[in-house]
Amino acid sequence: MSAAATAITAAGPARPAGRGALLPVAAAARLRADPRSSFLLLLAVNIVTMGRTTGALMWLAAGVVLVLLAVDVHMRAALTLAAIMAASALVLALPALWPSGLAAALGVIFYWTGRFAISLSAGAWFIATTPVSRLLAAMTAIHMPRILIIPMSVLFRFLPVAIDETRGVLEAMALRGYTRSYLWRHPLAAIEKLVVPVLAASARIADELSAAALIRGLGVSARPTVVTETRFRAIDAVLVATAAALIGLSIARSLLPWV
Repeated sequence: MSAAATAITAAGPARPAGRGALLPVAAAARLRADPRSSFLLLLAVNIVTMGRTTGALMWLAAGVVLVLLAVDVHMRAALTLAAIMAASALVLALPALWPSGLAAALGVIFYWTGRFAISLSAGAWFIATTPVSRLLAAMTAIHMPRILIIPMSVLFRFLPVAIDETRGVLEAMALRGYTRSYLWRHPLAAIEKLVVPVLAASARIADELSAAALIRGLGVSARPTVVTETRFRAIDAVLVATAAALIGLSIARSLLPWV
């Protein structure tokens, strides 16, 4: 990694995430796992949920994500995922109790809803608990090419701010009387009132990120000094073992259907 990535990574002390903040702070993670082990577990969860896995293994992956959300993010996030999975289980059992086309269609919808809920929740945990500086320090430690480091760092900086700006636009719409009933009655007009300000804010955010990156040395070819320490700790061993177990069980399930 060169100083090009340092332009986006080494931003100093974390700042509170507020309106217009360029560097939103990750959640106050309790586990503080190494980003490499966290990413490996994220990959394993997605392999399980988006593969041909069914039954107990998918629920095992959901349980892992539930624990991570409850311990490392917020109990509300874990309860939301639990509610989605419970609704998915109930709807999937509906065709057996009420054989009909509608029940089958709902079963297909909620089958994928549950899987995407697990995958997106795992991604939300990874993003919320991984500061950009630690992520890029970990990527530097494994000698990942700059062509991958810089886009990922920009993505991690841009997305939280863009989401924050979208939330602000929705709040402004509510203050002007564009409530949920208006969104249902006039969907196209509501989308226009939401998308145009968000696109304008996104362009401004991109310009600010570009200016900050240039000021901090974007394009310099010298290798930067990494000041963020990344260590393999006990929690990383647990996450790696969990990821290996999920992947191993998924492979065993595909090779040995009776497992």
